[in-house]
Amino acid sequence: MIPTPRVAPLPPQAEQDTIEPAGVALTPARNRIGQSRLALAIKALLRPIFKFLYYTIHWMQCNKLSTLLASLLLLASIFATTYFASGQLPFSSNSDNLQQSVQHNPAISSDVQAWLLALRAGDLNTMLAVQKSMDTSVRPPDSSLYVLQFSEKFAPVKWTNIAVTSMNKAPDGLIDTFIETDISTASNPNAANKSVVLWHFSTTPSGHIFLLDYVSGRTV
Repeated sequence: MIPTPRVAPLPPQAEQDTIEPAGVALTPARNRIGQSRLALAIKALLRPIFKFLYYTIHWMQCNKLSTLLASLLLLASIFATTYFASGQLPFSSNSDNLQQSVQHNPAISSDVQAWLLALRAGDLNTMLAVQKSMDTSVRPPDSSLYVLQFSEKFAPVKWTNIAVTSMNKAPDGLIDTFIETDISTASNPNAANKSVVLWHFSTTPSGHIFLLDYVSGRTV
């Protein structure tokens, strides 16, 4: 009897441990600042402007003569508009010119100059200081009312000219001077009224104010 060969049992297959990867939470991608709705809206708004500027500069570089002529015409129109609208050239200060014309006028004494320029500037303290030399027997001027009515600081007015209309020497030695101030009012932006205010100053030979009066005011 032939013995049956024994078959060695196969070793048990090793169980492989299945390691599941740990779950990782994905962070949602953030939009860049330039991709936000606000940024896109700003880009859409500014893109035509920058394109216009780019093509304008490119055209100016290719047409230098036309650009020069256009610039000259623009400057000429600005000068003409400013001159006919205000009576002065651009970049010129009418206030400084007016002050210099008053200060360099030998017919106006230093005290009268100080009083008029203080009235124009709304400087009541300077006006009262100049008025200390006035005759105490006469009624003093209502300077506070004048400041509210005629100064550039508190009233919608602009002084354009100060001129001496007449000057006479009285028998008592006082000098009577009549001064005209041209004032333009701009309370209505569509129309500007011009007023002429006449002042009378009686000054001593030394130039101090002895008496001053508001004579009249009229619209021209």
